[in-house]
Amino acid sequence: MGRLADCYYRGQGVREDRPQSAVWLEKAVGLGDADSKACLGNVLVTGDAQAGVAKDAARGFQLLCQCLEQGVTEKILYSLAVCYWTGDGVEKDAAHAVTLLRQLIEQGGMDTALAQEQLARCYILGDGVEADTVQAALWCQRAVAGGSSAAANVLLRHILRCNFCGKTSALQLCSRCRKVRYCNAVCQAAHWTHATDPHKGHCRRTAQASEEAGTAAPGGHASSSAS
Repeated sequence: MGRLADCYYRGQGVREDRPQSAVWLEKAVGLGDADSKACLGNVLVTGDAQAGVAKDAARGFQLLCQCLEQGVTEKILYSLAVCYWTGDGVEKDAAHAVTLLRQLIEQGGMDTALAQEQLARCYILGDGVEADTVQAALWCQRAVAGGSSAAANVLLRHILRCNFCGKTSALQLCSRCRKVRYCNAVCQAAHWTHATDPHKGHCRRTAQASEEAGTAAPGGHASSSAS
C-alpha cells in the first residue's frame, strides 16, 4: 500500500493523484508500515493542501517517534530535530534539536548536509547553542560542500556580515572571543563601547568562560579595541 501511495503521488503507472496517495498512505500506516508512517508524519507536520491533508503536527510528531522506535532513522532524525527546533507537535527544545542534528551528522546519510545547514543556523541565532559565528561558518561550509544551496546562497552571506553595521563580507574576528565579525577596526571599536549593546561586557564574559573551561583560543588576548 505504501508503494501504491507513492505511485499516485509521483504519477508512476497511474495518473498523479495526491489525495488518493494520502488515502493509500493512511491504509499503509494502519497496517503498521514504518516507511509510510515516516512519510505521513512528515506530511502532517507541515500539512499538504494539494493532497487534502490538513496540518496536524502533534500526530505527525507521534508517527515520526513511532518510526524511530521501529528502527527507521532515515529522514526521521532530521524531521524530529526540526520539530523540536520549531516546537511543531512537541514543546520547543532547541538544545535537544541540536543533539539530534549532531547524531544525524555522526551517522551520515542523505540528510547530512541539511543537518549541517540547520546546525549552522542554530549557531547564527544562538538557539540551542551559544551564538558563535566561527562555528556557524564551519558548519555552513560543510553544508555547502555537501550540496546545500541554502547554505551557499543565504547562510554564508548572513554569517559573514559585520556584527556592527551589517555589511558583508566581514572577515575580521574579535581576537578575544573570536565569535563576532567586523568590516574593520572602526566598526569593532564602535561596537566595543556601543551605548545600548556594547560588545565589551559580553566579550569578557565569553573569554572568561572559555578560559575557565580550559578551551580558550591560543593567545587569547584582548582585541585591539579592548585596550
